Amino acid sequence: MQDIPARQAVPERSYPRRLRLDSPHQHGILLGHTCEYAPLIGWCRSVLPGHARPLIQVARALVDNAHRHSRSGSPGGTVRVVLDRARPLLPHLYVTDNGPLRGSGIDYPRLERQAGGCGLALVERLSVYWDFSWSWDGHRIRELTVQVVLDLTDR
Repeated sequence: MQDIPARQAVPERSYPRRLRLDSPHQHGILLGHTCEYAPLIGWCRSVLPGHARPLIQVARALVDNAHRHSRSGSPGGTVRVVLDRARPLLPHLYVTDNGPLRGSGIDYPRLERQAGGCGLALVERLSVYWDFSWSWDGHRIRELTVQVVLDLTDR
């Protein structure tokens, strides 16, 4: 019988990792399926120094929602977080998950007023505008992206 060498284990992708994006105004981080917020907080502080607090609160709420309500929280799942500073006083945050959990139908972000200070209620309170979009492959939602516009002007 021929000796067949054993296959080497394929290393797991390393998360979190910073994303290289084409625009100099965009900064991104790719998070894994676990709820480790220290890398996200550090990233927020580095991309929006001086105004990191609202960014941290909004990004953390959306990443937490992605982990709880989408396939991003399952093993192998990811959450992509991108900040676009093309408009310095109105930065746009994009948080993209891996789409809804199987069998959950068409699930999309909804603001529940009774939720108080967490999730989308927090996003609503700390942003000028937010909405969502998804990519559809003809059978199901592939990715869902929540866009948030923050206001950094002094009011």
